[in-house]
Amino acid sequence: MTVSRQNRRNLKTMLIITAFISLGAVINALMEHGFNFAPVINEFTIGLLFGFAISASEIYFFERKMRRARFVTLLAVRTLFYLALCTLIIITVAASRVGFEGNLSYYYVFSHEDLISYIKSPEFTELLIYSIVLSFFVNFVRQINRFLGQNVLLNYISGKYQPPVEEELIFMFLDLNSSTTIAEKLGVKRNHEFLNDFFHEMTDAILECKGKIYQYVGDEVVLTWSINDGKSDLNCIRCFFLIQEKINESKNHFLRNYDVFPEFKAGLHAGAVIAGEIGDIKKDIVYHGDTVNTTARIEAECNKYGKKFLASDDVLKILQLNSIYKAVSLGSIKLRGRKSETRMFSIEDNNEPVKTV
Repeated sequence: MTVSRQNRRNLKTMLIITAFISLGAVINALMEHGFNFAPVINEFTIGLLFGFAISASEIYFFERKMRRARFVTLLAVRTLFYLALCTLIIITVAASRVGFEGNLSYYYVFSHEDLISYIKSPEFTELLIYSIVLSFFVNFVRQINRFLGQNVLLNYISGKYQPPVEEELIFMFLDLNSSTTIAEKLGVKRNHEFLNDFFHEMTDAILECKGKIYQYVGDEVVLTWSINDGKSDLNCIRCFFLIQEKINESKNHFLRNYDVFPEFKAGLHAGAVIAGEIGDIKKDIVYHGDTVNTTARIEAECNKYGKKFLASDDVLKILQLNSIYKAVSLGSIKLRGRKSETRMFSIEDNNEPVKTV
């Protein structure tokens, strides 16, 4: 059975959060009790169970089921959930230890004076507060990272793009068709919800193909790949068709909720860009260069040629198309703002018929 890249990513995230909280619990036990084996094992077990439980609930519940909830509502629900979960785990682990040491059944252990004394002790309260604070810190960092974008927080901290650096990247501009008509039909608020659903539905496909979301611009999303990640498994091409598949799977959802089905087009190009921090009171990591502008121009040609997915010769020279995809030449095209012509290709799925221009 193959495991999707998204599930592997989720598992990796769960392991990192669990390891971080478990390590924090061990450090706390060492600071409180020194090299005393029993409390260290006790708090490590609590950290292990608590880390796994909150990471799983964050990934598979809060991020999926409550992504539209208000911040205050989400904060309150999380606080109560963490408090109940942490209390349950600490009491369960303590009861297991008391039962094991006294050879007691679970029926008697919860009324045992040793367990009741532990629950009333300052150690129980301190461990509860510590676990909740640590879990909030971990999830706060995760949410900030999600807000800024993939690895942006790490890049800020490490100073990777201060000063600017030159990079070779693959860019994809993916744009919604008939966006003005849709916006007029739905109205401002409903159109925002429609776009939010549209971008949400494509996220798993982007992550599956190792793409990075550079920015959202209105109804357009800009994706990037390193050359190696884009070449591997033809990720930068596979991503478009996987997004198309994901959106098609949600067709009933869009028609039922908006009476509109999103269709889109994309342009793909590769080349050198300058990446660096920009701004003062609001900083961002941005890409500058002809590569970015050219990708936007390529995407804009889709309507002219009646194609969904166009790519330049520059990016196809880097890739080696397999039997799944084919590149249909459109000849050399003079793109707006460029002096030289660009050889353009329509990228087609081999299972679909070729459309002649």
